[in-house]
Amino acid sequence: MTTAILLAITEIFGLFFIGAIARSLRHINDDDVDKWSRFVLDYLFPAYIFHSITSGLEVNRLMELWPLPLIGLGLVVYGMLTGIILQFGILSSDREIRRTFIHFCAVNNSVYLPVIILRNIWGESMLANLFLFNLGTTLGVWTIGVGVLGADRKQALKNIVTPNLIAVIAALIVTLSGTHKYFPQVVVRIISSAGSVSVPMMLILIGASLAKPSVMKVKWPVLYSTLIRLIVLPLISIIILNALPISSDVYNVAVIVSLMPVAAASVIMTRRFGGSPDFAASTALLSTIASVITIPVALWMIFGHAGK
Repeated sequence: MTTAILLAITEIFGLFFIGAIARSLRHINDDDVDKWSRFVLDYLFPAYIFHSITSGLEVNRLMELWPLPLIGLGLVVYGMLTGIILQFGILSSDREIRRTFIHFCAVNNSVYLPVIILRNIWGESMLANLFLFNLGTTLGVWTIGVGVLGADRKQALKNIVTPNLIAVIAALIVTLSGTHKYFPQVVVRIISSAGSVSVPMMLILIGASLAKPSVMKVKWPVLYSTLIRLIVLPLISIIILNALPISSDVYNVAVIVSLMPVAAASVIMTRRFGGSPDFAASTALLSTIASVITIPVALWMIFGHAGK
């Protein structure tokens, strides 16, 4: 298990490295990162969301697994509320940093690392459950997650109405109605291809954003955010999950996602919707590295699978 996590994180940092090299050679600058990150978030990532839902949602299992998206959305709401309470521990009066911290608490890496871990422990069959769970997290990320980055209510509302939220709603409509089955295969392939580019391209752009001396400085807000994201939030959420009358499949997915570090995509989101990109870059970097230790330890304590 530890090896699988390490390999997944190595792959992430490999893509970061490509972006960092491109920036060091001056093939990418800040303006390019802003421009292309907007393109990824507004065009490619909606395609990824749409394809993931239409291809991964098992409508016939909704009655059995309906708590998954609710808990996914619930974790985002819980994280936001906890972040609002704990934001004063950052010891910073900078509103951008505080809003970014609340965003960290609401949004974590709910896609890439969980896929590796769930497949390693329970097999491919568990991934469909993760896709269903991520219906809730995706809705939460593109409403609450981006909304808290807004400087005021008007900006927060503007942040919420994004192509990604539209993609979630459209995918649910066509999947539940069954109309996605009649899409021409060439259309499906185009959407799939566009979506498959989004994550690697986003990670490369994040790598370019990380290639700054200021990102490597671990100050108190970065350390505090990492501790909250990797220890405090998972501990409370697991206590709550243990008290809920849910099936083992639902519990397992929810626990794995709750253990994840700050989403690397937060670096791009703060550039697009507000917040502190440098703070997001530093915290995403440190929390992802630290998760190599915290995730296996937590899995061993909860499931006894750390050695797998």
